[in-house]
Amino acid sequence: MPIQADSVVTESNLRFYYKNFCPIKDLVRWIGYEDPSILKRREISLTLHRGDTTNATEIYLRWQTFESFESVFETLCNSDSVPFKFDIGAIYSNKISLMQLSGDFRPVEREIVFDIDMDDYDEFRTCCSDKKVCNKCWRYIKIAVELITITLKEDFGFVNVLWVYSGRRGIHCWVCDKTARQLPTEGRISIIEYLNLISDGFAKKVNLYAIDKHPLVLRAFHICYRNFKHLLAEQNFFSHKTHMKTLLDYVPERHSNVKRSINNCIENSQKRYNSVDFFNSICDMLNLTRPEDYVGKVEAGDFPGFFMEIIIAFSYPRLDVNVTKDMGHLLKSPFCVHAKTGRFTISCSNNSNLGLGRICVPLDHENLDKFNPESVPTIGITMLYHSTTHISYTFFT
Repeated sequence: MPIQADSVVTESNLRFYYKNFCPIKDLVRWIGYEDPSILKRREISLTLHRGDTTNATEIYLRWQTFESFESVFETLCNSDSVPFKFDIGAIYSNKISLMQLSGDFRPVEREIVFDIDMDDYDEFRTCCSDKKVCNKCWRYIKIAVELITITLKEDFGFVNVLWVYSGRRGIHCWVCDKTARQLPTEGRISIIEYLNLISDGFAKKVNLYAIDKHPLVLRAFHICYRNFKHLLAEQNFFSHKTHMKTLLDYVPERHSNVKRSINNCIENSQKRYNSVDFFNSICDMLNLTRPEDYVGKVEAGDFPGFFMEIIIAFSYPRLDVNVTKDMGHLLKSPFCVHAKTGRFTISCSNNSNLGLGRICVPLDHENLDKFNPESVPTIGITMLYHSTTHISYTFFT
């Protein structure tokens, strides 16, 4: 079943969670990189609720900062109003408390961040929509994590890449290397433009003209096509005429037999096609390897550009460009609790018993197959198992 808003988060729930389970000391070590001056220069925003639980007013406090672990603990655990969410921003050139007095107050460090939401895949996913997510559409996230992690490490030389489940329908990436944190806006724009192969506002959202042999494109095609047999079966794209029409836009006129076959399927309004069989027939007409028979990366360069465009259009990561290029962008902290689901914003765990309350973080991206978004624990689960189950963390040790 897709994740639903399955619990109401209260201040007493949150206070219990922050005191007993949230690894506050490790979070402080991370956001301050064990440098006290960074903590004083780093923006934290807090989201508070006023009023009753079912009809609360949200209060958003920007430009907060902390001196130490103790001050963070006091704010999260012992203040009159417990934050329902806290976001992490940039490290600035001067103390946050002096921002109005400083003539040169600007962001100087910030992890390179990426934000991927499942609702950006609503154009193609058929299992869920809007804020819902299940293990089938989570495959898109697995593709994104593998592709982006490899690209960040192999093409840009970054090492410390942290992926964090957002608590409901998406995932965040934090690139924590010092060189990444100090990268200016222009460098961040270059990275996101390098990675982004999807263009909005056009019938064809992917255009690989003259770049279809680029290493990034070949890597993207390889990862996407290796997963495409699963996407065809799980999403069944081509049982929908709209997606057949999208496919048709990518097939060049020289393949008139393929275009004619797709058009015939579109016009046959009474028949609902099986996507695996339909796409296999297209591959056979083009004399190309079917997804189920695809072996590996060495074959990627043998596929024509238009076919690579099709695969990338239906499966490539949808990236929020503005989140990455803006050094001052605030992003939800790891180990927050999603107020609408009661689920942790956790560094993706490779533990198969998430529903039983044991959480181990962070995750090696290669083990993302073992993560199920439908099994992420809620505050209610942690309270239920508090006396019988130990919840442990491994976080930047």
